Formats: sequence, C-alpha cells, structure tokens
Amino acid sequence: MKYGDWSREFTKQGEEAAWFDEGKATLILRVRQIETGIHWAEEPSSRQSHIISNVRIVSAKPDIASATEVETTCRFFVYRNRLETETDVLVGKRLDTLRKVDGKWRICNRELLLDQNVLLAKNLTVFF
Repeated sequence: MKYGDWSREFTKQGEEAAWFDEGKATLILRVRQIETGIHWAEEPSSRQSHIISNVRIVSAKPDIASATEVETTCRFFVYRNRLETETDVLVGKRLDTLRKVDGKWRICNRELLLDQNVLLAKNLTVFF
C-alpha cells in the first residue's frame, strides 16, 4: 500500500479473489454493458448518491507546481437504493494516482479500501 499503514488484511493482487481487480479494458466493457439498458444487476436502475470528502494530495512528482503526476487520497460514502427494500451503504478510502495528459488531469490508477469486512451488497455496479 502506497499511503499510510491501513493495519488491515488485504487480498494479494493477482493471487487471491478480489471484489474489483479491473483495468481500463474491462471497465470499458462494463460501461458498454450498462449503457445497453439490458443489465440484469441494474434492472430496475438504482438510485445512488456519492459523497467524496477529505481530498488530499499526498505526493507530487517532482513538486506540486510542476507535477505531471500526483497521488491523492479521499474518503467516500455511497448510498444506493433499488426496488422497495434493497439499500446499500459503502464507505471507505480511495487512493488515486492522477497524471497530467494534454493539460488535463486523468486517473491512471485507483485503489479502494472498503471499511466493512463483509460485503452486504448483492452486486457492485457502482463506480467509485
């Protein structure tokens, strides 16, 4: 882990099962599937609210004024409701690596750590 000591047990990348372990290609496919309107996990569609807070720049290479890449952290709160009784609350930390491309900041890496030990949601169609 790049930022801080989370003092938690983690899934070993590439060796064990993970809730998310996706790259750009699989994310593009997921978005295309959802946009078709024929996605069983989102039929009917969820209502979602996202709250992002405590955004901080934790490192910049070489310094913030001339940086072309920065690492940021934040906290997130996601509330999702669908049908009459399905309600999910997802809370956690996020570490993003941003890279300046053509004068705009783009996400080149994102790591998530959910605060819950057991995932109670039936599916994860949420983009954090």
